Amino acid sequence: MTISSFVNGQSFDKKFSGQWAMTFWTYEFHKDGTFKRTSSGHFGNPIYTGTYLIQTDTIHITKGFENTSGTVNEYFLLDKDSMLIDLDNFYDYSPNHKDWQYISKKRYDILKKPNMDLKNVVSKKQLEMMVYSSTTILKNKRLSEITDEENIQIIRLLNTLRMSRDSYLKSGVYAKFINETKKNNFVKEISSYYDWIPSRGMGFYFQKLQVELGGTPHFYSRYTVE
Repeated sequence: MTISSFVNGQSFDKKFSGQWAMTFWTYEFHKDGTFKRTSSGHFGNPIYTGTYLIQTDTIHITKGFENTSGTVNEYFLLDKDSMLIDLDNFYDYSPNHKDWQYISKKRYDILKKPNMDLKNVVSKKQLEMMVYSSTTILKNKRLSEITDEENIQIIRLLNTLRMSRDSYLKSGVYAKFINETKKNNFVKEISSYYDWIPSRGMGFYFQKLQVELGGTPHFYSRYTVE
């Protein structure tokens, strides 16, 4: 059965495996709608079990991803090359049982590339409200608790304020926001938390977030105030 022939709610018998973080990981999916995840190596050898559904080309773990230290996540892609890809950490797993030494890769290539020249147009009031909310987030959450969407907003705000020549964006709530990012050492922390490659102007391009920080960011990675 090919991946393209799956229908919603269907299940299958298949095993996938791969290595990352000095650990060998195996997923076993069963025809009765249950799965088992085992591991050996640095992470240890806990066994996680649960239930799943197939929705087109996606496996939805409906039960059993909770309390797994982020090693079992809720959604996986059955890619056209028959690999299983975790849609949270983007590691892939091989269906080839003989390939037990398969080294998992980060599959950011499956993400749809944004139009980096697309402008994110906001009003002055909208910008101010985003600065308020992002400052509150930085004050009350650790980086691991901040969502991807919240981090994207913080990054775009940093780029916007850094590149702006408007004097009103250098004081008041805007200065408080910048100070909070410095207090939290945000740039250093986020560049350690997410995978990145260099972007133009010696900045960061975060592959999962698909947004740039620092350097000379495209319009997509900042806000345009009109």
